[in-house]
Amino acid sequence: MKGNPLGHRDMTPIYTSNLASPRRPQDSVPTCPLPTSGGSSWLLSGRPFGSLQQPSPKATISHYLPSGSSRSYTAPWGTIPKRASGARPSKGTPMASSVGRVHTSIDMRALPMSARHSSVIAAFDRLPVGGILELTSDNDHKALRADLVMRRPSEFLWDVRNMGSQRWVIRIERVDASVEDLEHFVTRCAPFADVSREVITRVVQVATERNYRGGETIFDEGEQWDYLGFVRSGRVVFTLLSRDGKMQTLLERFPGDAVNETPVFDGGTTVYRCEAMVDSHLVLIPRDEVLRACRQDPELALSFLVASSQARRRSISTIADLSFAHVLQRVAKWLLNYTGPGEGLTPGVLGVERLSQAQIAAAAGTVRDMAARALIRLRDSGAVELERGRVKKLDRAILESFVNNIEGTAV
Repeated sequence: MKGNPLGHRDMTPIYTSNLASPRRPQDSVPTCPLPTSGGSSWLLSGRPFGSLQQPSPKATISHYLPSGSSRSYTAPWGTIPKRASGARPSKGTPMASSVGRVHTSIDMRALPMSARHSSVIAAFDRLPVGGILELTSDNDHKALRADLVMRRPSEFLWDVRNMGSQRWVIRIERVDASVEDLEHFVTRCAPFADVSREVITRVVQVATERNYRGGETIFDEGEQWDYLGFVRSGRVVFTLLSRDGKMQTLLERFPGDAVNETPVFDGGTTVYRCEAMVDSHLVLIPRDEVLRACRQDPELALSFLVASSQARRRSISTIADLSFAHVLQRVAKWLLNYTGPGEGLTPGVLGVERLSQAQIAAAAGTVRDMAARALIRLRDSGAVELERGRVKKLDRAILESFVNNIEGTAV
């Protein structure tokens, strides 16, 4: 469907039914159809996706009209019109059928911590190809995404949005993992999920691929690197280095994530250093081709605008942490990204046991000695378990108490 914010196509809901009390299609309240061309795909009836709260934490399923209908209905995330007759056919990942798509929503905030990962994976496994799982949570669930990458590689399209007020909305679409060519990978990257096949074909023709070893620099800060990159496998990290040698870790990127968006659009040099954390494979699209594609397909330009807005939110959050949070809070907040499912002290994920104290210090915007003192404080409080100075296990509840400044004085 052209105009959907996350690139999901042919999504015309008849109704949303709570599993405990299904509603009939005739009980739905039709609304005035929105324009089917142009306009914003981000706002639907004045409400961004995920802005409507579910009445209960139970999963809900939306059913959809078959192709050919022109009616428009109220959906959980806003009002979405049926695509007009003659609009371009659906692109990208094949759907389970041409009749409709399944949409399941889970409010993870209502689930016990120990049940979150297993509940999401079970719900995902029940989805058909083309089905969508929408999660509402109090964090971006980086560890959950890494878990899915390991358990269900190449089977999902992930898009997460920070909606403010400690609320994140995550959409996971199940895709056909049996097709592994470059064209299908590009359509599984969120910015390209709803662009025309003509644009996809052209992008694939000019794209190149490159492998990087773990620890290898992909590009340095201030470099002229005229590509938009997408991580096809592995994981990369963005860092800044001060003149006196102090390092600040900004962000990690996973398969399907973009690299180097800012210089592609403003024409400047790279704004951070990009390094492969593990052996990684990147798809590189020349800058000129990205700009040409954006002029040709406004949906692609809008997708990058949304990504830019999310980057600004992350930047503001980082500035606030560095300005107002003490070192102990910042270390605890970073380590929350590595907590696994379960309660109490549980093994960390994403290779947290391989992170040196210098790397943790860079992530927290401090020096190694201060990070080491913070780790000792967290260990003595039962928030982490250390082995030879490295983090082995973590307790999410205690870490959150430090982040919220409940646990004592600063380091």
